[in-house]
Amino acid sequence: SYGRYNRPYAYMGVTIGGGLNTMLYSMDSGSQTPGFGMDLGVHYTHFFSAIGVGVGLHYTAANAYAVYNFDEVTNGLTHADNPGAHYNLTTHYDNWKERQNMTVLGLPIEVFYRTHIGGGRHFICGLGVEFDLPMRGGYSGVDGSYTTSGVFPAIGTYPVSDMPEHGFGTFYEVPDTPIEDLKAGVSVLADIGLRMPLGSGGGWYIGIYGSYGLTSLLDDGEGGSLLTIDPHNSQRIV
Repeated sequence: SYGRYNRPYAYMGVTIGGGLNTMLYSMDSGSQTPGFGMDLGVHYTHFFSAIGVGVGLHYTAANAYAVYNFDEVTNGLTHADNPGAHYNLTTHYDNWKERQNMTVLGLPIEVFYRTHIGGGRHFICGLGVEFDLPMRGGYSGVDGSYTTSGVFPAIGTYPVSDMPEHGFGTFYEVPDTPIEDLKAGVSVLADIGLRMPLGSGGGWYIGIYGSYGLTSLLDDGEGGSLLTIDPHNSQRIV
């Protein structure tokens, strides 16, 4: 029934949406831009009058991009071909573009306000919190290049380069690499929209939805070199 909004009223439904999102973190060098993400969910909302409470389950896939143009130096590495040989690695990033991705399972709890605006239509707005459970995170190179070279202090100061079989060369891609040890988090969320009837108690809801993470999904203060190498196979290691 689409009767007066001072009567008990419940919605059950499926949602789908998308938009720009980003994963925020501190960067010593480079710039980050949002990517396109999507959200799928199921929800149940019960209105006691004009006020209601809703719970649900969201699957969110987020994407962001970072571009790097700088030289990074990592000292005191041990070469796999000779465990006694220590070297200093220099990595030059030339418009290196990295795609970052994450999937999160969210458990939202919201308080809603609704008002009837005629014709069975309702204006609805909500505010709440969501418990975020990361499922997977990763990154991969999608454009640009990086060049690696190594200085072995035991044999001099001249950099070793153009030896891709030992991990020193110019590279244009890396495999999709997972981000380990993601933690659960909490976000605030809000949405606003219009619900229109379709008959038989069903309806369409069209609106805008947004959320913002309050806690870090990585350990606070965790950081390190953007890239080191495995001299056996030139793979990227974080």
